[in-house]
Amino acid sequence: MINLVKNNKWIRWSSIIPMAIAFRFLLDVVYSLIYRQYPLFQTFRIYLYAILLVGLVFESINQLTRKYDKKFKWSDNPRKRFFLQWLTSLGIGFFFIEGVRWLVVIIFMEVSYVRLLDEVIIMVYIFIVSTTLVLIDLSMFLQEKWRFSLAELERFKKENAEFRFESLRSQLNPHFLFNSLNTLSSLVYENQDKAEKFIRELADVYRYILEFRDHELVKVSRELEMVGSYIYLVQLRFDQNLEMAVNIGTASGERMIAPMTLQMLIENAIKHNVISKKKPLTIRIYDEDSYLVVENNIQKKETKEYSSNVGLKNIQSRYGFLSSGKIEVIENEQVFKVRIPLI
Repeated sequence: MINLVKNNKWIRWSSIIPMAIAFRFLLDVVYSLIYRQYPLFQTFRIYLYAILLVGLVFESINQLTRKYDKKFKWSDNPRKRFFLQWLTSLGIGFFFIEGVRWLVVIIFMEVSYVRLLDEVIIMVYIFIVSTTLVLIDLSMFLQEKWRFSLAELERFKKENAEFRFESLRSQLNPHFLFNSLNTLSSLVYENQDKAEKFIRELADVYRYILEFRDHELVKVSRELEMVGSYIYLVQLRFDQNLEMAVNIGTASGERMIAPMTLQMLIENAIKHNVISKKKPLTIRIYDEDSYLVVENNIQKKETKEYSSNVGLKNIQSRYGFLSSGKIEVIENEQVFKVRIPLI
């Protein structure tokens, strides 16, 4: 409503008339309470003069606030914008209602004396009206931000639910489970010690999923423990054709990360690239300038597997709420790299 009044001059000028009459009438009410002989209803000329003054004040304030909307937006610095607009409104109000009014009075009217109390009342009135108008503008901004925050919160809840579903789905993927059980069945007859360790590592992966699937953040060191178990499982499947290199500093290990992020990125690399003796896949995980980097060489499959394309998008959306840093995706002919801000 406020923006409509600001941007439409016909609505603005038509609203000025009743506002000017209301302001003048309220001022006359105050005067009538102080002075017994003061007439409550003034002449048409007085109201016309009030409309002209209020129109000049409001139009000047409107033009300046529209410039402020471009250079000093509420969203950039609300405190600075509030005081700037408030001081501007006060200055314009005093200039027109005190300065211009008295200039007209001196030139066109005969004045024998001036009541100091009258001028104080007018100045207080200007102060109250200017402050109220700026507070209304501020409240409209805060209301808009509140509505936007609610919409963003709902979007985050939806994307967070999708992320958790995608994380769980990726681990409970029938192909992953089938390959794991197939590898296990082979190990049972070939190497019982390896089979026992394989079962422990598989249990650790699923224990981690159940423990942290509803958490927003987890320590990098804890995520890496799960990743170690996951890497063990997939490396047994691909033998020496999948190479993993993890190099994370102690300080970075104490930072936070969204659960399942590393596992999803590793799975993404395995899913979209050829892994063979001739073309081994190398995945590197390391820290760099407050970022955790997951990098792999590119050797894309000719036949692409089905992908919902939800995983990476959801990681990016989730980090938009968890951190001021952004997920960086870097791809060229040699490598595919994802940089994750450490929290």
